Formats: sequence, structure tokens, C-alpha cells
Amino acid sequence: MKKAFVPLLAVVAIGLSSPSWAWSKVSGNITSIDPNAHQIALDNGKTYSLQGGVSVASLAVGDKVTVTTQAKAGKNVVSKVTKTS
Repeated sequence: MKKAFVPLLAVVAIGLSSPSWAWSKVSGNITSIDPNAHQIALDNGKTYSLQGGVSVASLAVGDKVTVTTQAKAGKNVVSKVTKTS
């Protein structure tokens, strides 16, 4: 019984942590950048908040990007922005 219980706890702990599968990728063109608010907006009409460490310095309005995003507390939070062609 104890041997089966430990792996079960590990599975439950992994399932309750912030799962990587909850992140999704969204592609589009940047319609606005607000470096002070640390946000970008895409041509899908959504505004995305960038996590600390995600830089917008190399981005410009009109750039095509793919963002890795997750909904948190009613906001679209981005962990990574990749410029695409």
C-alpha cells in the first residue's frame, strides 16, 4: 500500500502545480506596444501583459509575433514573445 501511495502523491502534486499545458501560443501582428505598462496588443483585439524579464525593446508595431500566454486573474499573461516572419 505504501509503495503505491508515494507515486500517487507525486502525480497529484504535479497536477496541482502550474501546468505547462495550460500555456498556449497565439500568433498575430502587434498593433500597439506600451513599454511603461509592459503590455502589447495584437491584431486579434487582445491586450497581453508581459511577465517580468520579457523585453519589448526589439519589437515594433506591425511585427508578426508568437506569444506564449496563459489567462491569470482575468489577464492574458505572456511568458515569451518570439518574432516570426
